[in-house]
Amino acid sequence: MPRQLPARVREATGGEAEAIREHILDAAYRVIVLRGLAGASTRAIATEAEIGAGTVYNYFDNRLQLLAQAMLRRIQLLSGPVKDLPERAGKFSVAENLRYYARCISSTLDELVPLGAAAFSDPRLLAVMRREHANVGSVHGSVNVLSRYLKAEQELGRVGASADLQAAAAIVFRICHDQAFHRYLQGGKPQPAVLNREIDFVARALA
Repeated sequence: MPRQLPARVREATGGEAEAIREHILDAAYRVIVLRGLAGASTRAIATEAEIGAGTVYNYFDNRLQLLAQAMLRRIQLLSGPVKDLPERAGKFSVAENLRYYARCISSTLDELVPLGAAAFSDPRLLAVMRREHANVGSVHGSVNVLSRYLKAEQELGRVGASADLQAAAAIVFRICHDQAFHRYLQGGKPQPAVLNREIDFVARALA
């Protein structure tokens, strides 16, 4: 299978199966963004990935599995921009660090919310996403990062000893998600003052 790959793709992935899968998933996501789910055919994805259409099926069972995994991979990458958040514990205020988290994920959520809405409109794709979600585990990587940060702050005494850290992290994430959803639904612009007020409320409650 690696020998069937073009030289450029083989060089980029090292011919490793997992790297090739990620290469195809990233190509699929780019096609979804450019053409929408309806335009994300296996052939279009293969062209974007610079491989033959048949090669896609060496790594994925079918188009729906490929689309679902591409979207779930992107959702998991939410934790990327905030992976350094626990290192900020004890630096700046808790409210400032929560605002930092919100800024980091808001633009990504703006990108993901429309895709989620599109997935909900396709029952077959939604069913596959649910199955793939169960296979890959939690998609809330950024929530777990935030929970670890709050745990570090709790150990420093800057967050109350009785605070429910996982619940607080989920609330902050949902505040950001809610604003992204309303921006998508209503076509509005970010409202940082509103976001900061809600984030600061959570920070005061944690203290």
